Amino acid sequence: MENIHPILQSLVEAAPYIKTMRKNGYMVGVTDREKTLRFVPNDTIDLSIAPNTMLLPEDPMLEVMRTGKPIEVKVGKELYGIAFKAYYCPVRDEKNQIIGGLALGRELEIEEKVINITDTIVQSVGQIEEAINHIAKGAQQQEETSQHMVETMLDSVNKQEETDNILNFIKNVSRQTNLLSLNAQIEAARVGIAGKGFTIVANEMKKLGNSSSGAVTNIEAILNEVKSINEKIKRLVNTNNEITSEQAGAIEEILASMSEVSNAVSILKELSNKL
Repeated sequence: MENIHPILQSLVEAAPYIKTMRKNGYMVGVTDREKTLRFVPNDTIDLSIAPNTMLLPEDPMLEVMRTGKPIEVKVGKELYGIAFKAYYCPVRDEKNQIIGGLALGRELEIEEKVINITDTIVQSVGQIEEAINHIAKGAQQQEETSQHMVETMLDSVNKQEETDNILNFIKNVSRQTNLLSLNAQIEAARVGIAGKGFTIVANEMKKLGNSSSGAVTNIEAILNEVKSINEKIKRLVNTNNEITSEQAGAIEEILASMSEVSNAVSILKELSNKL
């Protein structure tokens, strides 16, 4: 290379060493104001730029030459066929005049993978939060339904107590009927043939008393079964309420944890965009 400024020549010679300052290596480009003096690829990308290749009109280095300010940009694949990220800075001589530039580039593959993974995590976290919120609403509705069931059962218990009062009344009527039947039988026996009508009445009243007593017994048995079933339902509802309350607490903890994860992922996404 002829007529190259010593500073640029030093950078050309140092380029292979600058490359090694990163795990996968930097792509190193040294230019004068118009063309590439040397390009050193890294371990994953080779732009295949030969020495003394003129800079393309869209090359960011030309902007650095015009403005004298360093820039860091993502270069699309439409420029050199491969997308990459690079830092461009001007190189100045002893008189502070811009004589060329130095570019350090690296691949975007890892960065894009991090961004894609982050986006996937963000979407997954959002879907999980939505599902948990749906479950939480369902649990709340379940708890409210259970509460309504308890209230309905209490009403049923109250109605059963009213039914018990009615049954007690029927029992008293049955006892009184049996007593009247007994009295009628005694009176019929006392008056003999003349008390034949009393005998018929006594027998009918006895039948009525026995029927009433049997009906009351059957109704009590049924009501006792209903009471037993209601008690079982009440215990199940109470157990369900306890489980629902525990689930609600667990869901709140999960939502809190998911919120922390979501915040962490958001920070990760911001950081990955700055890579």
